[in-house]
Amino acid sequence: MDKVAYTFLKDNSNVVFRSKVNSFNLDHVTDKDIRSFYAQFSNYAAFDTGLMPLDGTGVLSIRKAGPYTQVTYQHKPGSYYVNWGGYEKDPNAKKYLLAQPYRIVIIDFKNNNLLGARTFYSTVPATHLDIQLYHVNLPNINCKGYRGNGVGWICLYHNDDWSNLPFNERLALAVERCSGSESYNDANMSETDGPRFYQEMYSNDKTFNYLWDPKVWEEKTLNQGYEWTTTDSCWIPIHVHDIDSQGAHHPTGVPFTLRMAIIGAYQAHYDDREHIKPITALQRNDGVIDSKQIMNYFVTSYNSSATTYSGVDPYKQSDEFRESRTTLNQTSTFHEEEEYPEEENDEEDETPF
Repeated sequence: MDKVAYTFLKDNSNVVFRSKVNSFNLDHVTDKDIRSFYAQFSNYAAFDTGLMPLDGTGVLSIRKAGPYTQVTYQHKPGSYYVNWGGYEKDPNAKKYLLAQPYRIVIIDFKNNNLLGARTFYSTVPATHLDIQLYHVNLPNINCKGYRGNGVGWICLYHNDDWSNLPFNERLALAVERCSGSESYNDANMSETDGPRFYQEMYSNDKTFNYLWDPKVWEEKTLNQGYEWTTTDSCWIPIHVHDIDSQGAHHPTGVPFTLRMAIIGAYQAHYDDREHIKPITALQRNDGVIDSKQIMNYFVTSYNSSATTYSGVDPYKQSDEFRESRTTLNQTSTFHEEEEYPEEENDEEDETPF
């Protein structure tokens, strides 16, 4: 069986990181530049900003460890354009100007690619972690519970590879995709249907039809602005079973807070099996992250390191990416090869509200 030994070696002023593999009584030696290894291993380091001061729109927190990064982003109250399609890939999707309160989006990356995103309303800015979160009344949002994904989950396709982009560009793309620039599919399943969820919870009371009819919602926005969104008690507070069981609205459950959304156990996407993310496992007393998992980060970093270091310039990478975006057409919203089993036609068996 092959055995690998890792050693830091200093030769005069130069330090290398060496692996020695013994196979059939022969030693195979590979030296990696220590700076390259440091840069690679830093990608897996544990890091948590905590809740950062913010006035308006911007990043509330960044948490990462191993291949996972979680970013919490806040949009200030206002009137925002949202693309609303009658059905998936609707070429005639309409853009509505809609008033919204504080909107909090929690974005998860894995291996520098989008894993999933959840979105919530708040009537107050996120100055502390115990603020109540509310359901978002847009289509394609998990309210009732869908395939184990966390409440507030946004139905987004994995249609691009962002792994070679610097962090700022990955974040900008993710925030854009969660902003309403992609058409919300109004004919999706009831489990991922915010408007019909609100319509059901309000027993189809026409007094509140601006919460599920985008035309009426836009009229209210044009006539009354957006200030009512932070003072009106129309939003439905999210309740879940508990901090580690937050896949659906649970009417008799506990109030769902920003703290629970950030550090609780949740499924960010269909194929997400790490419900307690590594940074949370390191911080919570009941979290589990074993030595083998951490050693895998170490080995992966070594294998990704270069023998001759050439530097990393995220500013240059960002400039090159932005230049390429101005010369190439933006990728399409939907990807033909993406498969969400049974997702497209589930609504056929649903009873309309």
